[in-house]
Amino acid sequence: MHPKHPAELDNLFQHNTFMPDASPNRFSRLLDQIDQDRYTTLATLYAEAYRLFPATPELGGFFASTASLILLPAVERRATLNDPAFQIWARRCVCLTYQVLDGLQSARGVLLESLRALPELLQRLARAAAEHQHANRPPVRRFDIDPLIAAELAPCYEFPSDEATRQRLENTGYSIHFFSDVVNVALSRIALTWPGCHEQFRHLVRLICYLPDSHLRSGSARRYSGAILLSARDHSLLEVEESLVRETAHQLLYCIEEICPIVDPQADEERLYFLPWSNRPCGLAEYFQAFFAQLMRLKYLERVRQRPASEMQRAEHHLVFILRGLGRALATLTGSRELTARGRLLLDNLAEEVLALERHHANLLARSGQLYDLRLAV
Repeated sequence: MHPKHPAELDNLFQHNTFMPDASPNRFSRLLDQIDQDRYTTLATLYAEAYRLFPATPELGGFFASTASLILLPAVERRATLNDPAFQIWARRCVCLTYQVLDGLQSARGVLLESLRALPELLQRLARAAAEHQHANRPPVRRFDIDPLIAAELAPCYEFPSDEATRQRLENTGYSIHFFSDVVNVALSRIALTWPGCHEQFRHLVRLICYLPDSHLRSGSARRYSGAILLSARDHSLLEVEESLVRETAHQLLYCIEEICPIVDPQADEERLYFLPWSNRPCGLAEYFQAFFAQLMRLKYLERVRQRPASEMQRAEHHLVFILRGLGRALATLTGSRELTARGRLLLDNLAEEVLALERHHANLLARSGQLYDLRLAV
C-alpha cells in the first residue's frame, strides 16, 4: 500500500548518504515521502475496510477515528501516524488486509478485531502525549509502554507480567528520573557537537525504553521503529552519546528502507556474515545496518572537541576501532550481490566516505596499532 515514485527515488539517492552531513534538503524530502506514504496507506486502509466490511456497525469507531485523522492538520496528523505504536497497528492491519484480499478467509476476523482497536489506541496515545510536554525530547519510559510496543520487543526483551517482579526491577539500577537526566545531558552534548545529528534524532526517535535489566547495551528494530532501547550499560557520558547517535542511524536506515528496500527481499537468509567489531554472526540486512550505524558513530566522534584529555583519548580509541572495522565491512558488502540497485547506490556513496576517512586518518591508524576492545562493539 506504499506508493513508489521511481524517478523521485532515484534522484533522492543520487550522491546522498542521508546522514546529517549530507544535504538537509534530502533528509526533509525523505521525511516528506514517508509522511505522504503513511497518509496514503491510512486512506487506502479506510477504503479497503469499507469495501471488505460494508454496513458493519462494529467498525463505526474505526471509520470515525480514521476520518478524523485524515482531516487533521498535517502537523497534528504526523504526530499520530509516526508514533511507534500506531505504526505497529498500521503495519499489522495492512498485512491482514493483503491476506484477506488474497483469499485467506481466516484473517477476516483478526483484521476486524485489529480495526476495531483503533479508537482505544488513539486514546492511549492521547493520554501519553498529555503526560509528556517536552517537544524536543522523547519520553523515557520503563514499564508504562504501550502494549503494542511491549509485545513487539520480544525476543530483545520481555516485560515481566507480575507486579512483584516489576517492583523489584524498578528498585534496581538507576532510577528512571536519574537516567532521563543523563540522556538529556547527552542529547545536549550531541546538539552542541553535531547539530544535524541532534535534529535527525528529534525527528526519528519518538520513545526511549529504559530497560536496565536487559542484556542489550542499546537496541532497536524495524518492527518497532521510532522506539529505541537503552539499558544504562554505557561506561561514560561519551558512550551514552555514541549509543544515541548509533540508534539515530538505525532509525534513519529504517526510514530509508521503508520507501525502498536496500537488501534484495529474495536474498539468502541462511547465509551468515560476521560483524568485524564483535565477530557476531548476522544476516546481510543487519550487517548493512551495523555498517551504516558505525559510520555515523565515527562521524560523530570526529566532531568531539574540547573535552577532558581522558575523554578525548577514549574518543580517538573508539574512532580507530570503528574505522578498522568499517574497512573490513566495506570489502564484504562490496562483494555482495544481494543488494538492490538503490542499495548498491547507497553503498557506493557510503564507500566514498569510508575511503576518504581512511585517507584522512591514515597517520592515526598507522600509529595506533590493532585495537581489540570488544566493549566498543555493536
